[in-house]
Amino acid sequence: MLLPLACLAFVSGGAPEQWLRLPSGASAIPLDLIVEEGVQRVRMIGQGLAQDVAGYQSDPQTLFGDMKDICTRHIATTPAPDGSSVIVTLMDREVPFGLSDPEAIQYFEAFTIRAGACELDDAEFLH
Repeated sequence: MLLPLACLAFVSGGAPEQWLRLPSGASAIPLDLIVEEGVQRVRMIGQGLAQDVAGYQSDPQTLFGDMKDICTRHIATTPAPDGSSVIVTLMDREVPFGLSDPEAIQYFEAFTIRAGACELDDAEFLH
C-alpha cells in the first residue's frame, strides 16, 4: 500500500512540506511510505545529494547515521512490531517505486526493529 506524503508528517514534526534536519546537518523531505507485509519503506528526497553536501561518499558512517535517524523517527510515530523491517531510501529526486533511473542518486538501508529500536539488518546484505 502506498501512502501519500501527508501521512509522513512524523519526520518533520509538523507540515510535510518542511525539511527534516538530519544529524549530519543535511536535510530531507518525506516522499512516501510504502507498507507491505512486514516491511515499511520510508522514501525521502535528500537536499544536495547530487552535490554530496553531507559528505556521504567520503564518510559512509555519516550516511548510516542519517538513515538510522530517519528510521528511529519513523518508528517513534508509526510503531512497528519487533522483527519487522524498515527500509529507508534517500534519493536526490523522485523515482517511482519499483523503477530505476540511472541518473538518480539513491541510497538504501535496511533495518530490523528489535526492542523498539532500529538495528542494521545484516541479512539484507547476504542475498
